[in-house]
Amino acid sequence: IILKSVDFDGQEKLKASKMLIVGLGGLGCAASQYLAAAGVGNLTLLDFDTVSLSNLQRQVLHCDARLNMPKVESAKIALKQINPHINIETINAKLDEEKLAEIIPHFDIVLDCTDNVEIRNQLDSQCNHMKVPLISGAAIRMEGQVSVFTYEPNTPTYRDLS
Repeated sequence: IILKSVDFDGQEKLKASKMLIVGLGGLGCAASQYLAAAGVGNLTLLDFDTVSLSNLQRQVLHCDARLNMPKVESAKIALKQINPHINIETINAKLDEEKLAEIIPHFDIVLDCTDNVEIRNQLDSQCNHMKVPLISGAAIRMEGQVSVFTYEPNTPTYRDLS
């Protein structure tokens, strides 16, 4: 996959990057779809939920044929159709802070697409501790927000804003 606005070196960096996407609801589905299409080479999908009928109108990676399937597995199938060259790992679990501390250092960026403040705070705490950038997004109806936390000196954390 080639992006006209990204040179060869930039595309190679995207291909080599490792991203953790937490939450495969409406926002996580859309974000992972665009990241796969853009050529991010390694995605790990983390969610503990299954596909339900009420998800289908806004969670575009899922479909009727995959009802009751873990969201991470349903998303993996759809993302592989978009980009068959991508490496996709799945974690079908709700991780506590200790488990998050084990996995976060393996990623270049963590994308928070959850709808749960407790999980957001855990991700913020661990990303801050490990100095792994966190992109936190939220959407409800026709409104949304996105914040990027780099954890450089004198920069805010998610907890500072919440």
